[in-house]
Amino acid sequence: MKLCIHRGTHQIGGMATEIATEKTRIIIDMGDELSLEPDFVSAPLNISGVTDTNGHCDAVLFTHYHGDHTGQMLRIRPEIPIYTGALAKDIMRLSNAHIYQKDEVLCKRMETIRTFSAGKPLWIGDMKITPFCIDHSAVDSYLFLIEADGKRILYTGDFRLHGVRGKAMGKILDRRIGKVDVVVTEGTTVSRMDSKNVTEWDLQARVKAYLQQYKYVFVLCATTNMDRIIACARAVPCGKYSLCDAYQFELVKTVSEHWRKFSGFYEMPKLTYFHRDPPTHFTELGGLMFVRANSKFKSIIRQFDPGQSIILYSMWEGYRTKPGSSIPVFLALTDTWEPLHTSGHASPEDLRHVIEKADPDLVIPMHTDAPQKIQTLCPDRTVVLLKDGEEFLL
Repeated sequence: MKLCIHRGTHQIGGMATEIATEKTRIIIDMGDELSLEPDFVSAPLNISGVTDTNGHCDAVLFTHYHGDHTGQMLRIRPEIPIYTGALAKDIMRLSNAHIYQKDEVLCKRMETIRTFSAGKPLWIGDMKITPFCIDHSAVDSYLFLIEADGKRILYTGDFRLHGVRGKAMGKILDRRIGKVDVVVTEGTTVSRMDSKNVTEWDLQARVKAYLQQYKYVFVLCATTNMDRIIACARAVPCGKYSLCDAYQFELVKTVSEHWRKFSGFYEMPKLTYFHRDPPTHFTELGGLMFVRANSKFKSIIRQFDPGQSIILYSMWEGYRTKPGSSIPVFLALTDTWEPLHTSGHASPEDLRHVIEKADPDLVIPMHTDAPQKIQTLCPDRTVVLLKDGEEFLL
């Protein structure tokens, strides 16, 4: 069996990983690169047999819907099947309709996406691929157990242990996976070895406290960070409003329709949507509103007393501090703003915990700007540091 990380060995994002036997070849993720530079455009991925006809590819699998894993979808030859989770597919379709004003080419490609189910093996050629749903800042995120040529590879995708569904990882490793030969793991946080993450429940408790202190609480959060959105909505007490626009409401409703049968957390929260102006009852009673840093929400926030209002900045700090960011101006709309965030990625200690549980012979880092620190994290493990495009025989 052969493995090649086409992009992502020394950067966070832009992912594309190839795993192949003599008979079967798959690609996991086809993502855009990430950058804080203004007007940055990701370099196109060029993979033989995937973006051109010089070879074959049996399938592309997306671990989740974030753009650094799916952003180069249209470079995949149209006859190559794409697989992802059913909820992830619906979220991508809704985002396409809103963000790209329903790009017809992208829309048609998304319609062809096939879906897999958590815990149910998918056979592609001579590869047995079992997806398991794990916790990340994108709901419906997956790791893959890939079995072929007598080898068992655990491909983690992006994950964390401190989210709403963080306990799932340990159960999956103990009950369904066990020991593997190779772990291909994300390492987003290893460049900050002392980083620790608060839980989503900690953030929810803080939102409850802010709602007691301020009449109007505005939450600036990624629209597809669904666990954060639902947890904040559930923090609103009786007698106060929880508001969002129609796009955000449709996303929450879609998640609830897919997942409420699995957990009461995903029952539709008390959430009201509006089209142009918030209802007068919100002005009178107060509550929480989900916002985005654009002109529409700027004009809405200006309608309320800045002294009775707070904006909770619930996104990565780098977006606020990058050169030319408009977010600081947005946060200044109220007298007070506070950070309210936790990472979508596992802490270094949680990375080590997962690696030790899987007990691999080899560890291969990806999705990290400091792959060498995985060796520091796991000094007793054999860590293989690859370069982008380097083939490695397993």
